[in-house]
Amino acid sequence: MSYSVLFRQFPLDKLDALAPIVAQTFGITDFDARTKIRKGWGFLEREATEDEARRVVDAMGDLAGGVVAVENAQLQTPAGPKVITGFEPAENGMTLRLQSPQEPPRQVEWSQVAVVAAGGFTEDIILRESGGNEQKMGQMMIGLGVFLVTGIPTGILGGGKKKKEAKPAKYSRVITFGRIVTDGGEQFAFSPDHFDYSGLGGKKQFNASLNFRAVLREFARSPSVRLNLGARLLFENRSLSFANYAGLHDFETELLWLMNAPATAS
Repeated sequence: MSYSVLFRQFPLDKLDALAPIVAQTFGITDFDARTKIRKGWGFLEREATEDEARRVVDAMGDLAGGVVAVENAQLQTPAGPKVITGFEPAENGMTLRLQSPQEPPRQVEWSQVAVVAAGGFTEDIILRESGGNEQKMGQMMIGLGVFLVTGIPTGILGGGKKKKEAKPAKYSRVITFGRIVTDGGEQFAFSPDHFDYSGLGGKKQFNASLNFRAVLREFARSPSVRLNLGARLLFENRSLSFANYAGLHDFETELLWLMNAPATAS
């Protein structure tokens, strides 16, 4: 069995207090301790033995809320995200409109929303010229980030045999998205650029970024909702870039922590 050690409270809020004890516990430098905390996104350890996990929990004590050990097999993992394109107000909640035509509208009550999260990171895109008569347009090879906010699987924009391959051109784009997780583990994703904000009614504005923030606030009505760092920054009218998500892995790790940390995490 392997265990994870999770902070009870978001560790970057207590970085200066935590770094010395983490350095002492793991026998590392202060710099390495800060790096370990920053890159853990709520986790201090991910693959510890039971004895190692117990030792870390005892060593950390109650500092900055302390830590808790959880067997990895017991971690609650969210389901794969379903893309939503809009919502309509409903009694005690909202009715979500899903992108997939096979999915009926989904009604979610405010009390069912467990986590509200916002993510943003830079993703590389490779644009290459295709040969042959099958497709004269350029092809994009896109990463997982685009799939999670558009529902388009990786590589679907390509296709056909190529008679000649030109040197690919590479550029970057910023991917921004929201995620909503229910207490049952359902997960919904949406892109601020591909969302119908009419459900906001009188709260709707002409600015997409303000509407994106407003939708996140709608989902975060319940006082028990947990916010990730990205959502917290947006609600403080700060840039999402300050969250410093290096990629989707950072965002997903923090989301997993939010779903499994004790109630004091929020």
